[in-house]
Amino acid sequence: MLTKFARAGCAAPRPLASLLLTRRDCLSALQAAVAFRHTTKPAQHQAVSTMAHHSQEALGKFSYEVVPQLSSELSKGMSGKVATIGGCREYTGAPYFASITCLRVGADLSHCFCTSGAATVIKSYSPELIVHPYLPDSTDYDDDLAEDKKQKIFDKSLGAIKHWLERFDTIIIGPGLGRDEMVHHVVIEAIKWMRENNKHMVLDADGLYIVTKNLDLIKGYKNAILTPNKAEFGRLAKQLDVDLEDKDRQDQLEQIAKKLEGPLVVQKGAKDGISDGTTTIYCEGGGSKRRAGGQGDVMTGAIATHLAWILTYQERANDPAKFPGGLPPLMLAAWGGCHIARVAAELSFAIHKRSMVAGDVIDKLGEAVDKLYGSKT
Repeated sequence: MLTKFARAGCAAPRPLASLLLTRRDCLSALQAAVAFRHTTKPAQHQAVSTMAHHSQEALGKFSYEVVPQLSSELSKGMSGKVATIGGCREYTGAPYFASITCLRVGADLSHCFCTSGAATVIKSYSPELIVHPYLPDSTDYDDDLAEDKKQKIFDKSLGAIKHWLERFDTIIIGPGLGRDEMVHHVVIEAIKWMRENNKHMVLDADGLYIVTKNLDLIKGYKNAILTPNKAEFGRLAKQLDVDLEDKDRQDQLEQIAKKLEGPLVVQKGAKDGISDGTTTIYCEGGGSKRRAGGQGDVMTGAIATHLAWILTYQERANDPAKFPGGLPPLMLAAWGGCHIARVAAELSFAIHKRSMVAGDVIDKLGEAVDKLYGSKT
């Protein structure tokens, strides 16, 4: 006798035990596939496990907490003293962008250390900046200059810079520095001094070029933030022997940060990745479709200012070890700086579109800061 299923042209339902067996088989197959994936790409699994699961809104609130409240009781310097080491006769825009951004975001004082060939030009951009023409430029001297005279020039330059460096909360190294060997020689010794004296630094552009060729300068140093663009990130990966093939973006970032053993790395992009090799967060809001030269310098200046604020917050906090969201202080500073730069770029792009340049972004920094931290003014 035909069952009702057969008469309807349908297969009879399978016994429950058979269904359970099939599910077990599927589960086993899935487990085997996952195990194979973890065996072939352990780093990807590892990268996901270190992701800090904070929303962009939560990160914004954490960043807000460390911004100093404006008050008539404050004195000059209490909201940040930042220096930029960069600027040569060929590149005067980059150090200006980084330095003026510090002031526009909210630092009280911004100094720039550059070569004599750049100093007058940078001074002409803005009287707000304090410009020191202390970096030597080999083109100012004869090729056959005696070694003892070169050493005197070097010692005088380094001494003049070191005299000032102890006064700053944060020091930016690299925008517009150029590739002059005499300049690099002084900067390398300045970085050594900063590390010995536990100074906080943000490295970008030619500063990254210097430390990529001399990794011992920053390897293992936790008071440094590196801000590479795509090309700089690739050079850093090559020097650290990190293979970027067949790795997702977070895995690439974390491997580089881990090999540096201390510095924080900010990987600039459509969304900015921030990692110390153990914890990784992203800054995703705002931004623009435009990629004009100088936008990275703006971000560097914003990060340096946030870092100065973090240090002030750390001094007044009851427990300096506890930061909003449980995040490392430098990571919170990097996220806050990225966020301001991205919001300013978004506001500027809405007006200028394809013609937007770095100066237009700087013009919107005040509006961006007010939008994010207006209640603290």
